[in-house]
Amino acid sequence: MDLMLQNLNSEQQTAVTTTEGPLLVLSGAGTGKTKVLVTRVAYILNQKLAVPWQILALTFTNKAANEMKYRIAEILSENNSNFYANDLWCGTFHSVCLRILRTNSMRAGLKSDFLIFGEDDQKQVLKSVFASIGLDTKEFVPAEWVEKISNIKDRGRNPNIDIGPRTKQILDLYNTELRRLNAVDFGDIILMVLDLFEKNPDILEKYKHQFKYIMVDEFQDTNNAQMQLLLLLTRGIELPNICCVGDDDQSIYSWRGAEIKNILDFDKNFAGATIIRLETNYRSTGNILGAANSLIRHNNGRMGKDLKPVNSENMGEPVYVLTLPSNFDESKIIADTIARQSNGKFSDYAVLIRTGSLSRQFEEEFTRIGIPYRLIGATKFYDRMEIRDVIAYIRLMIHPSDDISFVRIIQRPRRGFGQSAIAKMRAAGPDLMSGLKNAKFGGKQGNAATEFLNAFSFDWKSMSPTDAVKKLLTDTGYMKFWHESKDADAEDRLSNIRELITNVISAYQTLPEFLEHAALMTTDDNDTPETDKNAQAVNIMTIHAAKGLEFDTVFLPAWEDGIFPNEKAIKDGGLEEERRLAYVALTRAKRRAIITNTMSRVIFGTRQFYSPARFITEMDGRFLDFGGRAQPSYREPKHNFTHHEKPRQSIERTVGKLVNHNELGRGVIIEEHDDILTIAFNNVGIKKVARKFVTFLS
Repeated sequence: MDLMLQNLNSEQQTAVTTTEGPLLVLSGAGTGKTKVLVTRVAYILNQKLAVPWQILALTFTNKAANEMKYRIAEILSENNSNFYANDLWCGTFHSVCLRILRTNSMRAGLKSDFLIFGEDDQKQVLKSVFASIGLDTKEFVPAEWVEKISNIKDRGRNPNIDIGPRTKQILDLYNTELRRLNAVDFGDIILMVLDLFEKNPDILEKYKHQFKYIMVDEFQDTNNAQMQLLLLLTRGIELPNICCVGDDDQSIYSWRGAEIKNILDFDKNFAGATIIRLETNYRSTGNILGAANSLIRHNNGRMGKDLKPVNSENMGEPVYVLTLPSNFDESKIIADTIARQSNGKFSDYAVLIRTGSLSRQFEEEFTRIGIPYRLIGATKFYDRMEIRDVIAYIRLMIHPSDDISFVRIIQRPRRGFGQSAIAKMRAAGPDLMSGLKNAKFGGKQGNAATEFLNAFSFDWKSMSPTDAVKKLLTDTGYMKFWHESKDADAEDRLSNIRELITNVISAYQTLPEFLEHAALMTTDDNDTPETDKNAQAVNIMTIHAAKGLEFDTVFLPAWEDGIFPNEKAIKDGGLEEERRLAYVALTRAKRRAIITNTMSRVIFGTRQFYSPARFITEMDGRFLDFGGRAQPSYREPKHNFTHHEKPRQSIERTVGKLVNHNELGRGVIIEEHDDILTIAFNNVGIKKVARKFVTFLS
């Protein structure tokens, strides 16, 4: 037993050996929570407090469950135990509940061979439901309703939820059709176990008696249905042996149903609970932890803890904060820094972005200078559905015989051309575009064919690339399709399309030149770092995707009010979750963290000006390095404005003038474009700076 505990610190040992009664382990980033969980299971078994099938260990991914079993098996083997980790009830909430449903299917009102429907199956069921009550799928979009139904079911058993008569009608018909097909969806798996337990007390008592110890990983990510399951399994037990491990400061998934109140109210839900804080961090340096601690203290909705480094004598490098003229300088400086310092160890570096649309500037810059990268937790910019659609539209406009592009876009948006219509086109011409012209379609199909062909019948060569693409996407109805879409990610897709047109296509003289660029960006060679997990490649990912990971050096770009935190959080009171997200981002770094913000950023072709993220000024300046400059004070975000809102001075009056910039120093203006000045600075070279940020010296 000494061997089992000797590699744990005092906090971890207490968490492992506190086996009786409800226990909440507040495990900060990098404090060894998995080690505590697996050691606690092994300790309970070796103390003969339970046998494996009396332990329920719940996780959020199958990968985490398998890792837990593997590490428990290792500990048991090292301590010459006769128990087997595979006998544990260890798995995700859904896998464990599915096991219960399979065992008790008849009592749950299901056949033993019931099916589990995924999203595509759910959409087909919903289409059938909508057709049966005369609803148009253009207004009632199946994908949107899959998400809506999932959110309802994730709330668990709550008779007080008011979902409205139309939603109730659709939900009832949908569930009836699932039962007719002998199927359940993902949301049903937990919800039907809740129903099973409430309607069959004997089955609930059976599992309550079996599970002497319950353990939950990533407790801050639990939703209402999962919490209701835990409460049912412990109901009526004065001091249930439930141990939940989590971190309220890393609760960042409210948008997919996670309820932070579950962890904040733990001692209310489980009276007599013990709370243990794991605060010794084995990942990051003292300065990184100091910055993260000082930031998260600004949150009110937290239980409170401070991470401390293992080696408090060596604080490591400060957290660097760089203010740059523009987003173009941002991507260049980050790429140049990695190229100079990496020595080929690219996987030690990560660029963590608040939103997926920020990835493009780094993808392009890394590709330009030959830095391998992999995009994790998001789709590569040129692999995104809407970007590939736009490229297909352009390709078909330039190459009318491109059948691949034709098939991709003829039903985006839907125009009523199914497989039989495609076959008719193939028979009517050498290519599908010709076949569409030659085939005799009547009614709605005929009108749709005429509109589609007319949309391509303009002289795109006489127009600028951006104007030609805008006209094409407007006339074909593609932009209208996304503007009217009720998909949750429609606005993001529109943002990506605007990014492509205004910031990428606009840089090319002709559309064929752009297509060549796009082809190079999507080549298999460029995908190698993403598919080969052993390759040395810089990691580009959203902060959400980075949770649970760690890197030697982390770049944190676009820390600007309006981007991070985003406008919605600022307006709607969501700053605390955004701040937790910033905390997660900082604590991914082991040795070095670099935060960047820009004075201006081109958004959809318009230069907009930003203030540094308020999170920067909330951190204790003792842990930060601003390049020798003082920590900036917080400024309220300035409104966005176009180039023409400020009177333009003539070139003759500004070019050649000596100016001073508070952060970049002295320089000479060498070019002027509206409110943006190109300045040759003495110390940092040539930079583009907004006129408002410089003082004229001569």
